[in-house]
Amino acid sequence: MGLRSGYFTNFCKLVCIALAVHTVLVSGDMKKLRETMEKKAREQGIDPNNLKPGESLMIPPELTDEEEGSRHMPEAHRCDGCTAVAFQFEKAFGKALKHVKKGQPLSLADVLDVADLVCDKRLKEYGLKNINGEKYLSGEGLPKEKEPGILEAGGKWDARLSTLCRELIEMYEEDGIYDFYRAKGMEKLAVSLCTAYCSPEQLNAMKTPKEEL
Repeated sequence: MGLRSGYFTNFCKLVCIALAVHTVLVSGDMKKLRETMEKKAREQGIDPNNLKPGESLMIPPELTDEEEGSRHMPEAHRCDGCTAVAFQFEKAFGKALKHVKKGQPLSLADVLDVADLVCDKRLKEYGLKNINGEKYLSGEGLPKEKEPGILEAGGKWDARLSTLCRELIEMYEEDGIYDFYRAKGMEKLAVSLCTAYCSPEQLNAMKTPKEEL
């Protein structure tokens, strides 16, 4: 019983002071929530700065001035931002192709519709996540999507990704992005689409067969 009781005590502590993986917050709540969670942890005898095994404290990411105020995607997150946009293009092109005759390409009108869909509606669930003290852009198709942490999403992140999406269209045009999609083979679209946003090392790390969409 002692072991089981200890397990549930630790579990309760973890649940009481940690928020779920998909908790979504807006920037204005960050500081207040961080202070509240640290206070609750101390009330339960947990030092937020010296966690013991079995204790966990998930706190929101602390934003830099650029992350807080810039209208554009912060430099540190531009590669992941482009990767997110590329993932949504892959997903949307694949879905659109299910509605045309097998072996036939999408029409230009379909390609334009996909681009509008991605840039305007498919980038709203991404945001910044604090994972073990490091900040990562997180969301569908990104490496840290399933890592536990509090996601600061919506608002500026949605707008930044939409702006980045339009930058890619200005750079390659909609049919150029579709050409990349058709030519990519088993590689992720981001490998060819994100050369202006990712380092050679980051691009090389992507050169593995993509996951099923």
